[in-house]
Amino acid sequence: MTDEAIERLHAKASRADYASMARLAKALYAHGAHPREVLRRCYGVDFPPEYFLIAGQRRSGLHLLVTFTNQPWKLGVPPSQGGSMPGPYQLIERTERRIFARDPDLVPLMRLSGFGLKVYDTVICYRLTELRQGAATVFGIKQRANPDDAVVRLGDSMLEVLHAHHVDHVHHLEWVLEQPWNRGFGALDRKSVEDVRSLVEQIEDLMTRPPAVSDE
Repeated sequence: MTDEAIERLHAKASRADYASMARLAKALYAHGAHPREVLRRCYGVDFPPEYFLIAGQRRSGLHLLVTFTNQPWKLGVPPSQGGSMPGPYQLIERTERRIFARDPDLVPLMRLSGFGLKVYDTVICYRLTELRQGAATVFGIKQRANPDDAVVRLGDSMLEVLHAHHVDHVHHLEWVLEQPWNRGFGALDRKSVEDVRSLVEQIEDLMTRPPAVSDE
């Protein structure tokens, strides 16, 4: 594909239309671009090292207590590895569109899963303006956002927010484990708590890795 053809796709691409972004990403990969370059062209900013680190670990089987958005995650994976799929996951796409309409500066990343937690039913996001300044600050907005919903600063990085979320989940499960009504069929067991604790340890390992370890 020629540079001119890519520029035409770029001009037509809109984050409100996943298919148009997927076409642009696919063309860029076919033109020899790497994930960092593809996301830079799609968003006009550089994504922080932690993004590529998490993306790489996700492909390696890390299962966090979140639902990932279509954009940017599917765009940041070459088609040969299953990325840039023509069709989005519809349920989360509706959330992405709602947030884009609410505040186009937000880049939705994932919805935090779980009940009884400090932060729930919340989509965490980067801000384009923050990314342009080299900051990986993360903000939160309710999944069913409306014009009156506040956008709340949650932390200095996605890893920091994920760590706090999973630690909170461990504390909640430990509380449930000790409740007198947690008995019989379907009751929470110690293994479930330890499984989430293992996720906390994996996130802590990612937080200690130098930027050079991040995946391209």
